[in-house]
Amino acid sequence: MEGDTSNIMKKIPLLLLFVFVLFLVAFGTWQLFHGNLEAAFSTLPFLLIVYLFVMRRHS
Repeated sequence: MEGDTSNIMKKIPLLLLFVFVLFLVAFGTWQLFHGNLEAAFSTLPFLLIVYLFVMRRHS
């Protein structure tokens, strides 16, 4: 029973990170669709930070 709780607690941050990245990609795509390049590319630093965070945790 305790292992199930621990497993769920590990998946919650992963789910939140996934939703955050999905929001960033959707926002960037929407802004590109509207021709707003400045807003579209403003999401790239956040995506880079998430990438570096995930790669550091992976290795």
